[in-house]
Amino acid sequence: MSGQLFTLIGVLVGAAASYAGGALMERLRWHRQLSTRWDERRLESYLRYADAIKRFTSLAGRLAAGKGLFDLPQPLAQETGLEMLADAELERGYAFEAVLLMGDSGTIAAARALQRQAWVLEHFARDQRSGTSEDWTQAFRQFQEKRDAFYLAARKSLGVSAEFRLRTEDPAILGPDPRQM
Repeated sequence: MSGQLFTLIGVLVGAAASYAGGALMERLRWHRQLSTRWDERRLESYLRYADAIKRFTSLAGRLAAGKGLFDLPQPLAQETGLEMLADAELERGYAFEAVLLMGDSGTIAAARALQRQAWVLEHFARDQRSGTSEDWTQAFRQFQEKRDAFYLAARKSLGVSAEFRLRTEDPAILGPDPRQM
């Protein structure tokens, strides 16, 4: 009888261990899938924000070019561009909400700094800030540095370990034309 009892206990322990191991593996798989899903959403929010901020500052640059602050082949007249800039600001704001929802604290802080600098460019475009073409160029370079910081924070948040060269580290683009940055 004791041999049967040991066999029965062994079967029960084996079944419990098999169940516990299977449940643990299923839980780990579920967490991995959930993490992957959130990483995909986080990437989408970062890409959408980067695209919206690029569109917004491109319009500000074209408006600044229309004022002679920036040399671009396609300057934009004030009457046409201000409405486009307002629409781009709305899109930027919507995209920023996704970053607030999905981003980590470092990426959110970098996105906030980036948008503050983008607003400086908007102030030039809307005549809310006066300055020379050198002032515009300096503000644009600061925007690009903030954009690099946002990209670095977003890449860290996503676990991207591939090398990223900052504009300030790339000798090929350090000429006087800020568009090359």
